[in-house]
Amino acid sequence: MLYPTKFLVRQSTPTVPSSQGEGLRALALLTAVCLLFAVGRGLFTGVWWYLIMGAWNLFLALFPLGIMLVLRDLRSAPGLLTGNRLKLVTYSALALWLLFMPNAPYIITDLFHLRHTDNTYIYYDTLLIFVGALTGLLAGLYSTLLAHRLLNTLTNGVTAWGLVLACQALAGFGIFLGRFGRWNSWHLVSKPIVLSRALWDALGDPVAQKVTLTYGFGLAVLYVAFWLFTESRVSTRSATYP
Repeated sequence: MLYPTKFLVRQSTPTVPSSQGEGLRALALLTAVCLLFAVGRGLFTGVWWYLIMGAWNLFLALFPLGIMLVLRDLRSAPGLLTGNRLKLVTYSALALWLLFMPNAPYIITDLFHLRHTDNTYIYYDTLLIFVGALTGLLAGLYSTLLAHRLLNTLTNGVTAWGLVLACQALAGFGIFLGRFGRWNSWHLVSKPIVLSRALWDALGDPVAQKVTLTYGFGLAVLYVAFWLFTESRVSTRSATYP
């Protein structure tokens, strides 16, 4: 049986990657569910702290992903950025991404707040914070994947992997600074001297070393697993960074 020519042509056309749209839709759904749970907590108990905290933390978690998405679009726009301007924008965006990236997995540590939850709402709050932590973690893994694909075009594969895994260790250190030192990403600009002293002191802190190693290793393993899952899905698609 012969197939129509149109069908044969359609079959030979390369499949366009759709993982980006799928990932963004999944994150949008998780974000909406998390905020819905937080609103429900406020309506039924009068406690709106979870909504305020959740909305702010989700914004910080999604911000580095936004950086990488904007950078990708800028780099793929024909003739928009070339030469030194392209390099300046690329490396500046990567530095900004690295500065804010720890905010994504940081939400995992919000499970710490469950110890202050009344037993009546412990199961509800556990689900609420878990969904928020999952959203932040996936947003961080997604943005790291985009950074990894970009680094593959700027360096060789081994160097790109080394940089990506090193970023996970830095994220672990950033989680320590945020949870134990209560430092935020913008303090690098608003309080650079005080933050520099805190960074120096943290280097010799045994707790900082343990948190950095634990979270750094955990995030590295999670990213490798995420990369294997994602790249296996797009193995028949074009998975290159524009």
